Amino acid sequence: MKTLLYLSYGKGPHELEVIYSVYSARHCSPNNDNLRILIYTDHPDSFSSVPADVEFISTRQWNEWGGPQNFNHRRKILALQHAISNVVAPVILIDGDTWWRGPVDSAFERIRAGRTLMHIREGSIAEIKGKRIGELRSLVREHRFRLTDGSAIAIPANCQMWNAGVIGLHPTDAGLLNDVIALTDELCNRSNLHILEQFAFSYLLQMHTVVSEACDLVFHYWPPYLHDPFRTVLPQILQNAEKLEKGEKASFLYAGRPRPTVARRGKVLLKRLGQWFGLIRGQSRSNEW
Repeated sequence: MKTLLYLSYGKGPHELEVIYSVYSARHCSPNNDNLRILIYTDHPDSFSSVPADVEFISTRQWNEWGGPQNFNHRRKILALQHAISNVVAPVILIDGDTWWRGPVDSAFERIRAGRTLMHIREGSIAEIKGKRIGELRSLVREHRFRLTDGSAIAIPANCQMWNAGVIGLHPTDAGLLNDVIALTDELCNRSNLHILEQFAFSYLLQMHTVVSEACDLVFHYWPPYLHDPFRTVLPQILQNAEKLEKGEKASFLYAGRPRPTVARRGKVLLKRLGQWFGLIRGQSRSNEW
């Protein structure tokens, strides 16, 4: 069975974001009996009424997944590896601060042997501007990195960065996760950037598979101007939804999803046109439009 996987480690507002994203998936794929939505969590009681399967992951397991540097995003790699080892169908790992724009099945259709899925191609690390990407450029320029077979790799400066809010993998390609772990650990030994596992996924998946985007099907509302206000109102939105019948709940919640204003979408469109015609360079792509 195709598996849509969410992670929720610890208590906090991220739990409500996971709940919201699950309901958006159910709204966009009603009556889909071939879809399993699975939540890995150390607090299963937080998800007792959510239309998903909930699997308890102990604190000890979460700590082991964090690795020698206790890198939070490393847990995404190990959780995906754990989930895909138990199925014979693709698995999509998705961040909680997302909502579905289209059928979940359409995302799974883009995954097969040698074909993987990530949220959006942000751009070449040689061109994207910003302090974090600048630090990453320096890191890959100055070092070689060892993979699980002991080989040392030099990562090219034109490597593409992909957003890791969505990661979809076929079981045939699950062996790549060992190298994603190894590269992430190598990067963590030299840097504390929070995008290291994202870069490890980006490099290895584009080197060994054909990567497709999911941004037309999943909206990732990580930009603070969307994320922060939505976190403020989300508890009330979910509380109001509790009064509704099961069939109405997902539709009600979906109507409150965080979206850019028309004015914001217009600005983003102008920026994209500027990029297209070569007038603007070095801007990271996102799914705001």
